[in-house]
This record gives sequence, C-alpha cells and structure tokens, in this order.
Amino acid sequence: MIEMAANCTSCGECVRPCSFLQQQGTPLALAQRGTTDSNLLAAYGCSLCGLCDAVCPEQLSPSGMFHSMRQEAVLRGLVDLKAYAPWLSYEKLGTSLFFQRDLIPAGCSTVFFPGCSLPGTRPDAVQELFKRLRKIEPTTGLVLDCCGKISHDLGLTERFTALFERFSTRLKNKGITRILTACPGCSKVLRKYGEQFEVVSVYEVLVSSAPLPDDQNQNRLVTIHDPCPARFDVAQQTAVRQLVQSCGYRIEELSSHGQTTRCCGQGGMVEGCVPGTIRQESRIVATEAAGRPVISSCAACTDTLRAATPSGHVVDLLTNNTDFSFKPLSSARRWFNRLKLKFTRLT
Repeated sequence: MIEMAANCTSCGECVRPCSFLQQQGTPLALAQRGTTDSNLLAAYGCSLCGLCDAVCPEQLSPSGMFHSMRQEAVLRGLVDLKAYAPWLSYEKLGTSLFFQRDLIPAGCSTVFFPGCSLPGTRPDAVQELFKRLRKIEPTTGLVLDCCGKISHDLGLTERFTALFERFSTRLKNKGITRILTACPGCSKVLRKYGEQFEVVSVYEVLVSSAPLPDDQNQNRLVTIHDPCPARFDVAQQTAVRQLVQSCGYRIEELSSHGQTTRCCGQGGMVEGCVPGTIRQESRIVATEAAGRPVISSCAACTDTLRAATPSGHVVDLLTNNTDFSFKPLSSARRWFNRLKLKFTRLT
C-alpha cells in the first residue's frame, strides 16, 4: 500500500477496463483508505487477473496489493469462508488421496501435470496428450493433483503453503525436475513458488511435433481467449496459436488479447461475494467474440465462456472434438472422470 500510495497517479488506465475499480476507485484511492476492515474486504471484489498491472504506465502491481489485502483480511479473521465453500471443498477433495496419482516410470525426471479442470472435463484428451508426450520423451510421467491456487488467491497463506510444500516435496523426492503444465493457473503458481522445477506449458512441447500450419487450408475461423494467468506468458500464447493453426483454423484476435486479455469471470472467486460476476464478465468476452468460436487453453475459462458463446479448449481441436456448443458436464460427472482417470491403465 505504501508503494501504491506513493507512486500511483490515478491516471485511470486501469479503471477503464475493470468493473471492480470502476466501483472502488483507483488503486491510489484504495491505498489511501488504509487497512480498515472494510477496505481489506473490498479486495475480494478483485479477480486478481492482473489487467491493471498490464496497463499501468508506472509499472505498479495493483493486483499484488489486492492479494496482500486479502492475506491481511484472513490474518485478522475477517473473511467468512462459507462464501467460498464450493471452491475450497473442490480444492480439498482434489488434493486428497482419492484423486491423487503419481505415475513415475524408471528414469523419469519430467511429468505431465494437467491440473484439476482438464481431467474432470476432458479425461480422454489428457490420455491423448500423455501419449503424445511419451512419444517425444518416453520416460515422461503423469501427476494428478491440485496446485492450491484457490487457497493462494483467497489469501489463505498457511493453507496454501502446506498444500504446495507437500506437493513440491513429493515430486522433488521422486527426482522430478521438470513439470509440463496444461493449466495456465498451475503454470503461474508453480513458476512463482516452485523454483526448484523447470515449468513449461505442455503446448510449447506439443507444438514442436505439430504439423506446420497450412495457410491454404485454414478455412475455419476462431478467436483466442488468453487466460489471465497466462497474460504475460508470451511463449504459451504463441504455442497455443500455432497449435490452433496446425489444426486448420484461421485466427481473428479479440480486441482484448495477450497482455490485455480479460478475465472470464472465474478469477479470484469473486462470485462468492459478488454474485453475477461470472455471467457479467463472460458476456463481455462473448460480445468481443461476436459469434466466432472462442478457443482457450484454460478448461475453466472454456466451460465458463460456453454459457455465453460457442467455446472450446485447444485440446479439443487436437483431438478432433469440434462441438463448441455442448453443455458443460455436471459436477458429479467431472469427479467421476477424475476418479476414472486415476485408475485408468496408461502405458
């Protein structure tokens, strides 16, 4: 808050695209209100998407300040976690032994870590990606678990630290030095807190073996939604676009893409305290898409946007699943898919 109060000029660049700041004022205004209980709790209206960081001419990080405010609110016991019970229960179950799996073959130092949403919504695609990765590197392993991003973003520092340390220590003790991620949120968390690992998106690896784009055969039109955790991940953004093109699609960019991409509405679990956020934010992306199918590298983004506009995951294209309008799976079905994937024989 001290840095923000000293350096934010209230220029308004971050306010214009952000529903949260339009209601709360500039980061300077929030910083000047200090650490009152109500001001700390206001940070739960921020999606932590980082768009404010991307457009700040002073290179400040308002999203970092809002995350710190959440952490302080938790330390003071101000946060009613009942509002976030669905997300916390999801994380708790996902990190349990019921759904964990470590498939670590002899000589393995690289593992594929698909995250939570992709195994639940697209277990067959996870298997297909794993097969492709093993063709590239035969000793590649598979780890099914959760990175703890939900606890992290809610400001539950002790809970997140315990989850992440257990996860990272387990992999380190098994000789893992490289993690291939499918979830942009996992990528961001692992890069920030897992300094002992080399973290690479699976899309960057897959693009090395993908067929070259054929400009003459790109008749099908799509647009790309860059997940907000990948906002500054140019390598992943580029790889996703190359994979989409290799599948025979022509890309027209959203007006908000790359560093200025918008959150789909799921970020920061804002829905827990501001109901309707998901619907509101996903409709903004849908308006930009203007009927063009939206392709993303985040399974949560894809399923969220699908309620507002035809959407698909980049792995859908890689596995020839191009029904961009099918209804999202029920929660029970997703858990069943994750459990089934845990026990599926993979060679």
